[in-house]
Amino acid sequence: MEPQLEVKRIIRIATKTGKIMLQNGAETYRVEDTVQRMVESKIVASKKIEAVNVFVIPTGIMLSADYDNNTITILERVYPEGIDLESIDRANEFSRKFTRGNLKLDEAEQILESLANPPKFSKLVRILASGMGGGFFIFLFGGTLVEFGLAYIASAVTVLCMDALESKHLNFFIKNIIGGFVASLLGVILVQLIRLTGLNANLNTVIIGPLMALVPGVSLTNGIRDLISGELLAGSAKIMEALFIAIALAFGVGIVLQFSLKLI
Repeated sequence: MEPQLEVKRIIRIATKTGKIMLQNGAETYRVEDTVQRMVESKIVASKKIEAVNVFVIPTGIMLSADYDNNTITILERVYPEGIDLESIDRANEFSRKFTRGNLKLDEAEQILESLANPPKFSKLVRILASGMGGGFFIFLFGGTLVEFGLAYIASAVTVLCMDALESKHLNFFIKNIIGGFVASLLGVILVQLIRLTGLNANLNTVIIGPLMALVPGVSLTNGIRDLISGELLAGSAKIMEALFIAIALAFGVGIVLQFSLKLI
């Protein structure tokens, strides 16, 4: 294989690894460091790849490198898909093996294909886990067992609805307005139904459960960590994304509460 083609394959493997990490919620500085280490670790035809510069923003990866007096530049567009810590961990492990030189390029490309399509939990497991994730937050706010049960149901159904919206390719603002709307609507309906049985439940506490499953905690944390690491552009972008998600959720909740005040 010609050295130039081999260098291009190495760069593509590195940028695609960074893309998997970035679109699943990894920090910007971590992606930059991983991609740069993967490229710099390789020696092609007894020559190192030099002047490796990686620039990452939440929606793209840009890489430039010099080899044999030629500059190679690549741009990889990234569409964030949410948070998947398992995919980030698998990509990290792959990058370490690649950097240590234990993988041939053909083998690395095959592994990379499997990383792009990770195994997913079944819908039943996601529903049960999301119900627990939202439901147990109730106890942090002094909720009762009745409110836990209502929040469990509301959280599970809300996450199920959000999963169904993935195929619609809505922008994140509209999607989170719908999420806040569904979470609060379920809270209102479930609280009214439980009152018919003679039991009482606090509506505000019940709504908190499904909302906690939607709040952008990871985006906010990653944005702050990027700012601390000197990634001012990427950090500011992630913090703004978290802010607009919170606004969208509040907007969705406000719509329901505005029209249900007479029932509460």
